[in-house]
Amino acid sequence: MSSTGGASNSGSGLSTNASSDRVEIPGAVLEHLHSPTTPDDVAEFVRQASKDETGLLIAGGRTRLHWANPARNISTGLCLRGLSGIREFEPEEGVIQVWAGTSIRAIGEIANAEGWELALDPPGGTSTIGGTIASAATGPRAHAFGRVADVILGLDVVGADGVRSKCGGRVVKNVTGYDMAKLYCGSFGSLAVICGAWLRLRPVPVVREAYVVSVEPAAANFEMIRLKGLGRTVRALIWTESPGDEGRRTEAANEARLVVEFAGSPEGVAYDREQFASGLDLEAVPLERVDALADDRLVVGKDPIAIRVRVLASKCGEMVRMLLDLGFSISADAGIGVIHARGRLDQSSALLEIRRRARGFGGLVFVERLPEDWRDDVDVFDDSGDGALAASVLKDRFDPGRILNPGRFAGRV
Repeated sequence: MSSTGGASNSGSGLSTNASSDRVEIPGAVLEHLHSPTTPDDVAEFVRQASKDETGLLIAGGRTRLHWANPARNISTGLCLRGLSGIREFEPEEGVIQVWAGTSIRAIGEIANAEGWELALDPPGGTSTIGGTIASAATGPRAHAFGRVADVILGLDVVGADGVRSKCGGRVVKNVTGYDMAKLYCGSFGSLAVICGAWLRLRPVPVVREAYVVSVEPAAANFEMIRLKGLGRTVRALIWTESPGDEGRRTEAANEARLVVEFAGSPEGVAYDREQFASGLDLEAVPLERVDALADDRLVVGKDPIAIRVRVLASKCGEMVRMLLDLGFSISADAGIGVIHARGRLDQSSALLEIRRRARGFGGLVFVERLPEDWRDDVDVFDDSGDGALAASVLKDRFDPGRILNPGRFAGRV
């Protein structure tokens, strides 16, 4: 067992630094954020906010602060980047305990040095583990890694009443009943403040390779490529395509580009590569190409609308073609039915129609960027079905005073 330092667990006095950065979020402008350095500091700030009946913005690496509905009653906030470091690392067990403000990159470097990897690849070099868990953010390697929740063994959190608690722990199966960690994962800091986490690691694969392929546009062979990506060592399968020069799909549209990553045993990778390459020309590229394509999804370009669509994998090709016909540029994780799209629309009703179509394909649409004057019409989270109701019920149960990120989550809670 080893410990590499980090935040103190005692917190006898309030230890914090105030960030001078001005923070703009939908619905609010904050002149500074407090930067607690211990979990007890976090608890004290939350208790004070609860006493004052004022909302708190909860932030990590600030990579995804704009992924939210307009804030309500938020005048200050907490940035957890100061609560960082490795608490414990047990290489013989493949588990690691970290504070919430620790960057994904730092955790990966420490794990890699001992022959392990962290099965998380959220876009953005500043992504923290707390923010990644809170947003359930995944990257292209979710094709093999799975969900963020699958990596979590346990969490240290501070509730909306300022009380610290733990759920789960370092052992894979050490609790009974509902796994609270999965509840907090993807709740965008609306139910509790994530202060630390126990994480499950996995062995670094012996072989990793990446290739780029030029293919015909989606209308021709998207489904064929998706099926090729079912090989056990396929780790990422990124399809990128843009509409024609006139801004809409035409027969003269640019060809699509495909990047595929393999990882596993030498024999397994060789077999899957051979199967995948049948009928295609593969060109080797650095593994960093996958990370660069993921990071591009966070870049704010000239297009006013950015959405993330999740549909049944078998319907992904149809959804891609529909978005291309509307003039959107596409970056899709073809094997898991996740599509990142950017473009322009004339009115908010057209965006809601895309959401309706996605539901017909067994999916949902999350809006990452949109014109500010559309926010009253569009909940950035897909508020269909029972989702918004569930969010409201959970908010009433865990944060009745509306202290943590009020207004920002699904259903505007």
